[in-house]
Amino acid sequence: MEDSGLDEKAKEEAKKLLVLLKEPQLVTEYIIRYGLTINARNIADLKARRSGVRLATAAAGAAPGATGPNPALAARAAAIAAQNKANAEAMAAKAAASRPKGAPNPAEAQKVDEDPIFETTVNCPVCGHTGLTTYEMRAKSQQVLQTVLLVPTFTAATGFKTVDYSLLAVSVCPKCLFASPDRKNFNYPSFTGNKEEKSTLNASVILALKDKIEDTKKILPAAVDNPDYFKRERSLKVAIESYRLAMARAEVEAELSQPYAYFKMGSYLLKIARMMKNEGQNDTEILKEALIIFEKSYAKSECETDEIEMQVLYLITTLYIMLDDFTKANSYLTAFSKLIAERTEAMKKNPSLTCQWIQKWQDRTKYNWEERENKEFFTK
Repeated sequence: MEDSGLDEKAKEEAKKLLVLLKEPQLVTEYIIRYGLTINARNIADLKARRSGVRLATAAAGAAPGATGPNPALAARAAAIAAQNKANAEAMAAKAAASRPKGAPNPAEAQKVDEDPIFETTVNCPVCGHTGLTTYEMRAKSQQVLQTVLLVPTFTAATGFKTVDYSLLAVSVCPKCLFASPDRKNFNYPSFTGNKEEKSTLNASVILALKDKIEDTKKILPAAVDNPDYFKRERSLKVAIESYRLAMARAEVEAELSQPYAYFKMGSYLLKIARMMKNEGQNDTEILKEALIIFEKSYAKSECETDEIEMQVLYLITTLYIMLDDFTKANSYLTAFSKLIAERTEAMKKNPSLTCQWIQKWQDRTKYNWEERENKEFFTK
């Protein structure tokens, strides 16, 4: 017994197709090839295939002299199309099952992941150069984790490419080589676009940097007046050079006793060390250089918040562990206990004080100390 629903649907679609194709045989062939869905491209394709060629009446399944599509035949053609579709889906499922585990789906492989980096422009606060290109990372485009030395690592979120943003983070003025990974150190358009936000750097720092422009240019003459030098894609060499120029700026901040100046320099060195490690290069000398800088930061108590000050102490201890100087590492580790004792005493007079950050970074440092013999732990 025929399915009356399928029969009625086939009749309606066949009538529409007959108006478009003019010939019953073409209607039947269309339904067999493409199913009941009417599509202009499929119609054009069928006409092209059939140009100058007619199917025999018997092969087409239509009675000689028919003036319209046979409903039963149209229903049968629809059933054939449905079966063809089911067969195709079964074949696709079989192909997916036969792919090695983890192998990409060919259809999915054609998808292009989005670039997580976009360009903006800023102006140099030192020489006044305008339209300086900077590279920003789209929010939520990367999963950001930290190494044991607090250096960020990047893994793409769904729909994005993985990009090591550390390579692109430092923006460099091509005129005077002023450099910083902090966009706010430049002059930049306000969110409203009505005015320019001024650099957050102290005015005395900007004046000192202006006086040192010629000295800064000597650090990397090849980059002067070369706007393409620090463009994407940056090599390891160019990325390191960008951080060295940022260090030159931070050194001027340190000379003028600006807070966090040494902390910034040490952090730049840790990023350099990580990039070198990623390229299979030995980073020992860079870690030693960073250690010296962080010890200066701690000795000068230049960090104005407990959180950053304790990070400095954590980094010093961890660097000594990584450099196999356990005696020095232990001496800095015990400094946490002394600080907690001092802070607890001070809290008796000033209840607003807290040991929160000291304890947090002491715990993390102790954990590293316990893993001191596990070299693999410190390479993650």
